[in-house]
Amino acid sequence: MEEKKTIFDYVAMTFTTFGFSISWLNLFCFLFGEEAKEVSSMFSLGSNGLSTATMVQFLAVSAITTIIRYLFFTDVFIKKMSIVGRTACMVLSEVAMIVVFVLWFDWFPTGMWLPWVMFILCFGVCFVVSTVVTMWKEKIENRKMEEALVKLKKQEAAFSEGEGGKEQKWNM
Repeated sequence: MEEKKTIFDYVAMTFTTFGFSISWLNLFCFLFGEEAKEVSSMFSLGSNGLSTATMVQFLAVSAITTIIRYLFFTDVFIKKMSIVGRTACMVLSEVAMIVVFVLWFDWFPTGMWLPWVMFILCFGVCFVVSTVVTMWKEKIENRKMEEALVKLKKQEAAFSEGEGGKEQKWNM
């Protein structure tokens, strides 16, 4: 059973995504900023860091990513779609959104092939890493639920074997 999320959960997810992306962008600024300064608006300050405009753009990307994830991974709008279908739709939506941002904010020259290859490579690596982390987290949560179920069954067995009419204390 999944717990009901509040607006604070979605805000936290947005800022987690934002923090992760800005951390990577700052690393790229440090490593490639001076060379990328002439090519990309994201690196307009070179190795000095990210501009406010770039940070606001990535905050918007993070918020839209959270909305897309909400749309595809809750049953609010899509009731009958496989997890593979949901994931494929989410990935396509993410790529489309980022392409719009690339074009709108001139993140990199659209006529050059290397920035597109780097974008696809970076997106692919981030997708694989986030998928692995999500699967690992789910495996840990499933193990905890299984342990709790075993403990509950043991307590239930002990309760049914105990004195029938007297109250038993449940230690959870």
